[in-house]
Amino acid sequence: MKLLLVFLLFYCPTLLAVDVETDRAAALVDNQQMTLDEQTEMALAAVVSKKSGWSLDAIRQKNVINESFNSIILRNYYQKPPMALGNNSMWFNVVVDEIKLKDLMIEHKIPVWPDNRGQIFVWIVEESVDGELINAAPDSATFYWLDHWLKQKGVPARFYDYQDEDLLVFQPSDVRYLNPDLIDFVEQSTDVNAVLLVFVKHQRSGFSYRYGFAKTDQQASIKTLKFIELASGLETLASEIQAIMSHDQQVFADEFSQSTVSVKVNNLVNSDQVLKLLNYFDNHALIDDYHINQLKNGQLSAMMNINVLPDTFVKFVDEEQVIEHLPLDLGHSILFSMTK
Repeated sequence: MKLLLVFLLFYCPTLLAVDVETDRAAALVDNQQMTLDEQTEMALAAVVSKKSGWSLDAIRQKNVINESFNSIILRNYYQKPPMALGNNSMWFNVVVDEIKLKDLMIEHKIPVWPDNRGQIFVWIVEESVDGELINAAPDSATFYWLDHWLKQKGVPARFYDYQDEDLLVFQPSDVRYLNPDLIDFVEQSTDVNAVLLVFVKHQRSGFSYRYGFAKTDQQASIKTLKFIELASGLETLASEIQAIMSHDQQVFADEFSQSTVSVKVNNLVNSDQVLKLLNYFDNHALIDDYHINQLKNGQLSAMMNINVLPDTFVKFVDEEQVIEHLPLDLGHSILFSMTK
């Protein structure tokens, strides 16, 4: 273990997941036309959506936000979008007690999307009314709205900075036409879980977008939409990405259970893999704590306290593809193998 500690001092692997703050979210409201109660209900729905992966429409249809949710609010505040955007709405933010929020969600049979989530790479290109094709700058309205909506939906995003990064021969036209070679290059050269290419066309009567979205090892999907307001149109896009990223990543009420399991991981061939594995355990949302018993002959043995059923834990781990489950378990002893 001394050798392991030495490597920890000099090596810091890149994480494929990002820890999301799910105790806060905001709704875009008209505080001149809506009562405080209406604004609060919308903001609480935004928090539940961010924490669960459910869409706002699904939360409204199920009518799950009631008076019991008001008691978990710790504070609220307003934020104004930049004046240059010309939007008269306000962000109404709420910060809640996250433990009580999770308890309420379980009580109301609302799934929980673990806070440690896959990150997406985003490249936005815009076409102006006169046909000019440009990368969306961080101070553009398109960049602002998509960035903020993805944050409110709980989707970690890394936006392409065309001034600081160089994607070799790729140009804005590759985003416009959703060049699959660009998607392949980003997947192979960056530690992200998915790639989102967005082409937004400005028209005199409104806007339209076409986007391509590809998750690792899955077929890319392409969507288009015409809309009048940039803020609402890009919320629709962000909601669709939220649905894809949260799919099969939610823990349901009957899956939560405090469990202690014995975990063994085989086929560890070097120190880098050991560090990658420990980093994975340290940041896993379903692992409360763990203790390493032994590291010998390419096998790591550990005792873990997890907050879900063992079968649920195995399902999530298999999906994340850092280690793979070997179906040779005995009771609460789970056997994995390091992926190549």
